[in-house]
Amino acid sequence: MDYAPMVTLEGVDGSQFALSAKGGTGNIWLNKGATGLDMPEWDVQTAEYPVLDGEYPIAVRGLAREIFLPLTVWGDSRPQMVANKRRLIRALPPNRMFARMAKLIVAEADESGNYEPQREIEVYYADGLQGDEGSDNGLSWGKYGLVLRAPDPFFRDRADTVISFAKTPTAPKPFFPPKGEAFVSKDGLTGGFKLSSDPVFSPEMTIHNPGEISVFPTWKIVGPLEGPFNLVREATSYSPQGVLVVNSMSLAVGEFVTIVTTPGKVKVTASNSSAGWSNLTTNPQFWALDPGDNQVSIQGLNPGQEPSFMSASFRVKYLGI
Repeated sequence: MDYAPMVTLEGVDGSQFALSAKGGTGNIWLNKGATGLDMPEWDVQTAEYPVLDGEYPIAVRGLAREIFLPLTVWGDSRPQMVANKRRLIRALPPNRMFARMAKLIVAEADESGNYEPQREIEVYYADGLQGDEGSDNGLSWGKYGLVLRAPDPFFRDRADTVISFAKTPTAPKPFFPPKGEAFVSKDGLTGGFKLSSDPVFSPEMTIHNPGEISVFPTWKIVGPLEGPFNLVREATSYSPQGVLVVNSMSLAVGEFVTIVTTPGKVKVTASNSSAGWSNLTTNPQFWALDPGDNQVSIQGLNPGQEPSFMSASFRVKYLGI
């Protein structure tokens, strides 16, 4: 059995509109014919060989995505239909998108009807909320061809993935005690309810990117910490080794620094005045987490100088729904 995807349009004001299939209980129906939800368009820059046949690619980028949604807004009466239409219009003015963009949120179902985690894409209104009106079977309706544009052409998870550089040094122990021992441990060694070791800092981790697009991490490091050090991602199937060089960094206990490496949003913020952009090397190399497994490490720290906490966060991205 085929199950229709769950589609929600979230306005710039935070209001949400469930776009149900025709005949659904919602007051906005998503009709057949939606486009722009799968692979985005790409701009592949090429150059020609001077004396050889053909050409070779030199750069590639995803283009802004255009999404077309054929909608029917309806109500039990024309005033109710008009109220529903006005609520939709109020949620989509593009002159309010700079503080908060609208979002299209989609979840596909498997063969058993279980829905996958939602994916979202930020969009703004481009055209289409001018349409035809009519009535059928006691319902008043307005039909529209809503056109949305997405500056970032990729769908993404609704929340960041956060990877902490910490491991528990000992394997979990059975909950129930061995035969003959007390159920509640008296010494933390025998009996039940044994205490496990606290997680400890690990200088290297395998970070899995389950998406289809390389994404740039945001680093958070909490002191104490004394640099210099390097943040390293080993070579992958897609990219050579990446090394972000930190020339110096001094964080006292509880002080922290955040390094955002996403192109166009790069910044370094810290809780003290001594840590900032000047701590990075000239022309720093910001590297991405490629799809699949990435071997990531912090290198160059002296023993005993490890931070109390370090994490890499990123938003998983997809080529379509």
